[in-house]
Amino acid sequence: MRKRYRQKEDDLFPQLISGIFAAYAFYLILLYFSDRSNFWKWCIYGVIIVIATIAAIFLWGKIKNNLKQKHLDSIVGKLKGSGQEEYLQNFISRFGLEDGKGNGWEFRNHRFSWDRINDLKKIFLEKEIISKEDDVFQLLRFYIQEKEETLTRESIHRETQKLEHLSGNDFEKLLYRLFEKMAYKVELIGHTGDQGGDLIANKDGERILIQAKCYRDWSTGNAAVQQVVGAIKFYNCNKAMVVTTSHFTVEAIALAKANNVELVSKNQLQELLLKYLGESWV
Repeated sequence: MRKRYRQKEDDLFPQLISGIFAAYAFYLILLYFSDRSNFWKWCIYGVIIVIATIAAIFLWGKIKNNLKQKHLDSIVGKLKGSGQEEYLQNFISRFGLEDGKGNGWEFRNHRFSWDRINDLKKIFLEKEIISKEDDVFQLLRFYIQEKEETLTRESIHRETQKLEHLSGNDFEKLLYRLFEKMAYKVELIGHTGDQGGDLIANKDGERILIQAKCYRDWSTGNAAVQQVVGAIKFYNCNKAMVVTTSHFTVEAIALAKANNVELVSKNQLQELLLKYLGESWV
């Protein structure tokens, strides 16, 4: 209801302008047949008024956009200052691709149920990140746009890239892009002091806890498998996976098999990156 009301308000100004110009055109027609000398005078006035109106609309548009940008910069700054930026990014990744029934809010390829939007509004209002409810939509548009532009830029790389050049954080971001391309909703949870997981991937009732191991010169052993097995309940997941840039030891493979943990070694990872991202990694 609020959205439809706002759309009616936005349509009021162009409707008013159209009405004024229609009345003016009708007046000129009357002058043409009744007072030809005044007709040409009012034609000149009309040209001046049109130019002035266009200039005023253009100037007001710039002022309005500048005010919107300043307000957006302010709430983005509050979001970052509150430490909730990662929370919003995970919210977008986890709930933005839900195939919920009924009405929802959409932007680009993301869709959120109104229940999710209302939850987010409540949290951000409580934390004083936003001052009015509509600020939530500005934040969502900004971060979704930023996310999609980043994915587009990073996905057009076709040159061969080296896994050994990746840091741990870079590797997690690469996996984030990969699983998103595989139609998962992905959360980035890895940080200092985490409970043994780096990402969570959701799709069709499957919630996978992923441990990312970026090694260069040694194999991935038991410890990685033990960590993800120990953390699966903590993160409320029903599946566990370890992805590495190297290979797995015999012991790690045996332990993973006993605990139903999926292992993705370097060769498998390279195939997935080429298939889904179109990127060649060695």
